[in-house]
Amino acid sequence: MSARALVTLAVCLSLTKLQNTHGESIAFGKLAKQRNSYPGYPASRALNAIYSTTGSFTYLANPCWWEVDLRGYFDISNITLTAATNGWGTYMSNAYVEVIDKDVSLCSDAQVEWCGNVSSTVAAGEEFTFTCNATFPVRFVRVTRRSTSNTFLNIGHIDVQGVGATKRYRSYYTPTTGRKVTKPSMTTSAITAGECGILCHRNHSCIDFSYSKTASTESNCLLTYEVVPQYSVARNDWTMYTMDNCL
Repeated sequence: MSARALVTLAVCLSLTKLQNTHGESIAFGKLAKQRNSYPGYPASRALNAIYSTTGSFTYLANPCWWEVDLRGYFDISNITLTAATNGWGTYMSNAYVEVIDKDVSLCSDAQVEWCGNVSSTVAAGEEFTFTCNATFPVRFVRVTRRSTSNTFLNIGHIDVQGVGATKRYRSYYTPTTGRKVTKPSMTTSAITAGECGILCHRNHSCIDFSYSKTASTESNCLLTYEVVPQYSVARNDWTMYTMDNCL
């Protein structure tokens, strides 16, 4: 077997290992946001159980919403919302959960699947688990609360369970020359930027990637699920490729 074939086999095996994970918690540490934030209670708090006493909290709005970008594509098995333990659970009542394949603020053709509805009465620390039956790979989870007037949305904690899914093929990434991701989720090798992009496509947790013609051939392709300014650095010999959310 040629050296090239051995490298290809090794990459395929490593990607298969990533995709065979079952029942993993896939939301922790991902990118959360909400319509607005009550001072001191940002959306990210709902993803960390250490803050479950109070969780995340929006300011007055109608509707209120909270959303997490999973920075990858997944088949969702279930989503569990836990009410805050300090009595703010009333501000989670009647909220409903949806899963979405694209950023609804940018894309007009996003697919949405309703997963379930929180009851009208919520006890402190009460859990609500919803099963989602989306027929498409999911990237976003959104919680929405509507009312007859402005209200709040509070989430003590949210846990999303799922496994990596095969995403639709993306052939276009926006290149940014002179930048390199600093927190790759996987470091590998590729002969061309196009091959690095194919590896990103095959890896369910990859959204964006960086490639260098001159870096070490063992580490010239960096795959990542979070390319935001604080996780990239100026490097003249690298190019960072960012996916268009609506492709």
